[in-house]
Amino acid sequence: MKSSIIVDDNLIKKLQRLALIEIKEDEAKLLKEDLTKILTFFDKINELNLDNVEPLFHPIPSGKLRKDEIITPLNRDEALSNVKRKQNGYIIGPSTVGE
Repeated sequence: MKSSIIVDDNLIKKLQRLALIEIKEDEAKLLKEDLTKILTFFDKINELNLDNVEPLFHPIPSGKLRKDEIITPLNRDEALSNVKRKQNGYIIGPSTVGE
């Protein structure tokens, strides 16, 4: 079965332009073959009869959600109370550049 999308040189050039990459001629040939196989596989998936299949939205049957409750947010001093290093209301983190 052939894919409904034709993978030709024009499509490869368009993908190259959109992805801002350079595709060499030998790579383009392999890419055309791979894309054709991938799109053909998706066409096969689209042919599946899923009329009697329940939609699966999440692998876990149901989530345990808590009720949203309005709470008073921490003020700055409370939020910084457990911080080891702070200065003028800001957290002092480790240096990422040589000192």
